[in-house]
Amino acid sequence: MSKVYKRSSHLLYTIGICVFSMIMISSIVILNALDDCGLMYTSGTSLKKLLMDQAAYDYSIWALSDKDGNYNEEFMNEKGCNIGIIETDNGNLGDLDLNDSSTYIYRNFDQELPAQYYMTNVYTTDDSEFYLSEKLYDFLFVNGNEVYNYDIEEYQPKDIKGIGYDMVGQKAYVWDGENFIELNDTSYNYKASDEGGTYNTTNIYDRIWASQVPEDSNQHSFTAAADDKKQTSQEDDSSKEKKETNVVIEDEKIANEENSNEENSNEEKDNLLQSEEIKDEEDQMLPAESIITTSGDAKILYIDGKAYPALGDDNSGYILELYGAESSGALSLSNVADLSDLHDQLGSEDLSVCTLDTVSSVMEYTMDSSYKQYTVITFPRADQSRDSFFVQAQRYLGIIPVLHVALPLLMVISGILVLVLSILLVIRAGNYDDHGRLSTDILADFPIEVTFVIFGCVESLAIAVIHYSAGYDYNTSQYGLVVIGIGLLIGIYAGILWAESIIINFKRKQLFRNTLCYKMLRAMARPLRRGIDSIKTVLASIKWGYRIAGMCLVIAFVEYMSIAVIDDKESLMLFWLLEKVVLAAIIIMVLKQYAKVKKAAVDMADGNMDVRVDTTKMLIDLEEHGQALNKIVSGLNTAVNERMKSERMKTELITNVSHDIKTPLTSVINYVDLLQKENFDNETARSYLEVLDRQAKRLKKLIEDLIEASKAASGSIKFNMETVNARMILNQSVGEFDDRLTAGNITVVTDVPDKDVYVRADNRYLFRVLDNLMSNIVKYSQEGTRAYVELNEDGGMVRYTFKNISRDKLGISADELMERFVRGDMSRNTEGNGLGLSIARSLTESMGGKMELTVDGDLFKVDVTFPEVVKESVA
Repeated sequence: MSKVYKRSSHLLYTIGICVFSMIMISSIVILNALDDCGLMYTSGTSLKKLLMDQAAYDYSIWALSDKDGNYNEEFMNEKGCNIGIIETDNGNLGDLDLNDSSTYIYRNFDQELPAQYYMTNVYTTDDSEFYLSEKLYDFLFVNGNEVYNYDIEEYQPKDIKGIGYDMVGQKAYVWDGENFIELNDTSYNYKASDEGGTYNTTNIYDRIWASQVPEDSNQHSFTAAADDKKQTSQEDDSSKEKKETNVVIEDEKIANEENSNEENSNEEKDNLLQSEEIKDEEDQMLPAESIITTSGDAKILYIDGKAYPALGDDNSGYILELYGAESSGALSLSNVADLSDLHDQLGSEDLSVCTLDTVSSVMEYTMDSSYKQYTVITFPRADQSRDSFFVQAQRYLGIIPVLHVALPLLMVISGILVLVLSILLVIRAGNYDDHGRLSTDILADFPIEVTFVIFGCVESLAIAVIHYSAGYDYNTSQYGLVVIGIGLLIGIYAGILWAESIIINFKRKQLFRNTLCYKMLRAMARPLRRGIDSIKTVLASIKWGYRIAGMCLVIAFVEYMSIAVIDDKESLMLFWLLEKVVLAAIIIMVLKQYAKVKKAAVDMADGNMDVRVDTTKMLIDLEEHGQALNKIVSGLNTAVNERMKSERMKTELITNVSHDIKTPLTSVINYVDLLQKENFDNETARSYLEVLDRQAKRLKKLIEDLIEASKAASGSIKFNMETVNARMILNQSVGEFDDRLTAGNITVVTDVPDKDVYVRADNRYLFRVLDNLMSNIVKYSQEGTRAYVELNEDGGMVRYTFKNISRDKLGISADELMERFVRGDMSRNTEGNGLGLSIARSLTESMGGKMELTVDGDLFKVDVTFPEVVKESVA
């Protein structure tokens, strides 16, 4: 039952989110549509005027859409609208009589205009496109009736004959040879600059201004500024007396420089303007608007034969930056005319606007020749239809105030419900089921990027359906609204599913791990980690690894600095970078293979004969080296195995022979014992029996030692490991040899701690080790000397030490003495068989101890070490 409840609640949450989201989105769309139409924040009289003006505008659009016909007269009569159309200039009706029928180019009424009528202005061309609707507003998708005028401006290229700047109005103008044209703001910038004009731009305008100098430059000059007081006292507006004014014009040098492809030379021309006296004021004086005042030594620039002062000189600190579509440049103020005195005249004229194409040409904007403006007069009839635009306006007048309150409230409530349901869905998504498992869905198992792409495709499809249905007349039907609703529902539901998959992955703590990026990085991490490990191994294994890396970096840096000074370094730098990457990979590969060979050689030197060099994918020389090492290892292993086999055969032979000899020897010993019990009167025979008994027992001891040495070497002895009192067992071993030590005149000096010391060993075999070492002292010590026996604790270890002076000269090393059947008595006069030390070492090592033998001249020293067992652990 709980499972059914969870599923049903999930479905209800999803349906609720979809429904309330659609309500919220619809409310927002309608609110925006009302706001775009200016209806959202308008009420009362303003709202009524806005609606009625819109109704009048819609009738105007319908009428002008059929201006080549009867102005949709049937539509106007059907809707009950009176309309009159006047062709005007810039919407200015002037003194036109609106009740005169001749004022109109069309009207469908004869009576005089009522007290309340509506006037609209509409612009059209021959290419105008009309969008018509019988609805006053369509708040969901379209804006109703519209007229679109395309390409009403035409562009005409013109050459610049002069350029000037109005310092008062902060605007630039160009002269095309006939008229002034205003320069678009984006085509220039008057700014401070210490660099002056660019060479080409200055050269071009020097030629432009030079070409505008009139033939008789004396007749076209500007009046120099005089003292204001003196000028006021001398001028009389009522007198017509002639005056003489001298205008001194300074020499001007016009430099024309040409760039020649063949000679690459500059030519200069000097034009000298000579000063002349003006004789007749009426003949020589310019019109009032052309008399330009200036001060100082300014360059004269001519526009339409009239002289203008330059805005400044080449060192004024300002320039006019020109931005053309094809070319740009900086123009010094010596080539810019000062048009400040024409500010009022230029501002009052309706000038065309142009943009720069090059620094010496412009593109002028001109209106389409078919461009016309109409003033349309409309007012409703008494018998309007129910769907008249004016009736619709009255209907909206009652609805829109309600929407002002209802739409925001509906949007807020639906938004809150969507938020609450979304939170509930988030809490429910990925909850644990009755078995403690995290519930999931199909999308949550896909990588995040895959679900995003699926979500994006579905959303794009939904948006395309909505856009298609909303962009055409199809949306006016009920089927169009259904399609739009379905598209919106699909988009919302797809968003819910995608959000739910994200939430589930987040609750699983795998939001990042369930992405393609993470999986790609994880797939790349393993080879990258192997590469880093290889580099570390190479640097650690090869003595010169860091030095090689450092030298490579130094060489690469030197090459980089060398390339950096080359002009065409971009393409070369890319090739250098690729070459370094490849070279680094090759060096790392070679060093890695060399490290393998070196490591194998070092392991072999340390005695590891199981090492093998993997020669696959190696370079030829390193491969041969590795194969040679593998052959050496194989040969050594073969030799070792052969020796081990020989040793095993020797051990088995000794064991078998010892067992075979032991049986008849036992019989010999028994019969010798029986003969000794007989009463022989012959003393010689009795002495023979004593020798035979002694040698038989000696042979028996030898055979027993051989068997024990064989067992110790082969590891076939089973030890009964226990905690042994090391001090006590040493004292017992020394006590066993008191009689023999006294007989040999050997004094034993013991150094044993007062407290008990414990080790882990087999008590019987440990005693055998100590017994062999004491027997060695008895057999081989110099008579009349001292032997030393010690027991010490050293860093968690217990050490037995036996030292004595050898009776015979020790001409062999300690390692040789540890071998089997090797004795310090090379003459073999003593009773030893050379197995005691070998047996003692084998037994010691088998019990986990260590035995070391040292020979220093005639000093013979043996150390036997075992790990110490702590007394508390013994208790």
